[in-house]
Amino acid sequence: MAFVQHPENTHASLVKAMQIMDGVEFDLRLTADDQLVVHHDHTVSIPKEKLDGRPKIVEEWNLAELEEIGFCSFEKLMADKEWLVPWQEHSKVACLEIKRCLPSIEKEPTKRMARIMELASEMVDDAGIHNEAAVFYAFHKPMKKVAKLSGSNRPWSRLLPVVPRTGSHNSKRIRALPQFVAYSFNRLMNEQKSSGAPMMPCAVDYFEGIKRYLHLGRPVGLKGRQLDRLRKILGDYPVYVWPGHPYMERDLLGAGLSILTDYPDPSMVLPCGSSRWMRPATMPLSDEQWNDLSKGIAPEDVAPWHEISDEQLGWKAVRMIGHRGCGKTARPVIQSM
Repeated sequence: MAFVQHPENTHASLVKAMQIMDGVEFDLRLTADDQLVVHHDHTVSIPKEKLDGRPKIVEEWNLAELEEIGFCSFEKLMADKEWLVPWQEHSKVACLEIKRCLPSIEKEPTKRMARIMELASEMVDDAGIHNEAAVFYAFHKPMKKVAKLSGSNRPWSRLLPVVPRTGSHNSKRIRALPQFVAYSFNRLMNEQKSSGAPMMPCAVDYFEGIKRYLHLGRPVGLKGRQLDRLRKILGDYPVYVWPGHPYMERDLLGAGLSILTDYPDPSMVLPCGSSRWMRPATMPLSDEQWNDLSKGIAPEDVAPWHEISDEQLGWKAVRMIGHRGCGKTARPVIQSM
């Protein structure tokens, strides 16, 4: 049966990703009635004709209104055992991205972001999630202040370079370019370590094509001397790369980098001809089994980590993570209501 990819950040997509991969990444916003909804874009991602005169901005809606048209309540997600048990008991992880609101909602978003972290942390704490199984991050330089204001003891990291809140996709990238140029991979890692972040989110641009030569400092890569340099800088510090392009998947994992993927189909054959393995951390393979994958041979009867060890896998395990659940999908996200 063909794999069905659910729309991004929906309940079905998040649950599926938590079951078939080593964890999941998703986006949180604060609604008008002080509740948490899983949603990426600033604008409500439905066909314009379905707005019926209602606001375009997510933060101007109540949670019940967003649920009615198909969007995911974080509270209800946390009540779903199919989502929660793998997170609690099977060493799965979640990366919770705190989304910044538009300036029209809040000129300075730090307090609002702290409220998101506070509410989500309360639910995560109540569920007994291991401290190395959840991390908050955002495109926001003062994340330390967000964490302090939230009162949460949960780990956090920053997404760097910081992408502006407003503008088109291309204009945001252009405006963030000077930061990318200024931050070599080595400098980026040193900044994350010094902040106390347990892991480093990282753009694939640091390893791909000519883009890896655009920043100051020596480039890293996935082959030859640049791979040697990467491994020397990396040590045992965990780095999570997005997007984990299928044509780079084997090389990224082989370099000891975790991946956020938009391609959730376990039966997909990679461009290099290799079969895939979606749970390298929580269903670990031997070196021989990894080599067999490159020949198109998928292993059978692999024991899940939680059945063979009482140890909790942390961030240092090399993982495959579902981006926005089972991957980024086309707009509008909710195709029908």
